[in-house]
Amino acid sequence: MGHHQKNTAPARTRVTGVTGAGRATGTTHLCVLAANYLCGACGRKTAVLEWNGHGDFARFGSVCTGLSAEESRYQIQEVDFYPRSTGSVLADCLHMGYEEILIDFGSLAEQNVEELLRCHRVLLTVSFSEWQMEAFGDPGGWKERAAENGWLCLAAFGSEESRKRWNRRRKPTVQRIPLSADAFTVTQQVMEFMGEIL
Repeated sequence: MGHHQKNTAPARTRVTGVTGAGRATGTTHLCVLAANYLCGACGRKTAVLEWNGHGDFARFGSVCTGLSAEESRYQIQEVDFYPRSTGSVLADCLHMGYEEILIDFGSLAEQNVEELLRCHRVLLTVSFSEWQMEAFGDPGGWKERAAENGWLCLAAFGSEESRKRWNRRRKPTVQRIPLSADAFTVTQQVMEFMGEIL
């Protein structure tokens, strides 16, 4: 035994929280895209947990796999998805050998921020689309929380000029997520971007 015994415990699991400054800012799309990058391009065992009441995971899981929308776990392209997750699901996943766990928290205003603070890193999505600009009124205090905790702010939608103008005048800085029509397809541009942020 002693120092000759091989350690079979998995390396520490990285937990990434993804939340949005408002509804429909791209948290689910970003979670799926990042998971496919981590699993497909990096070869890391990856799980994605839905930690919001939106029900998106059950819907797209049923469409993609043909399984019942009531399934508690399914797999697409070697990534494991967990609809309707809770703390106990996360606790189980932490002991299942996953190298990466991404949590789709949905809108920041709908969440207990303490859960986000337990993540190793947090990605916060915002939108520069005109019809979503009310999110910049700071529901949930996203600007202050992002700045205080070093959250990475990202935008997939809206005017690129508005994003650049925001970054010239205000904080926190918002990076652009490359256009990706299909979250299950990781392009070279997406790979380069994910390599920088993850």
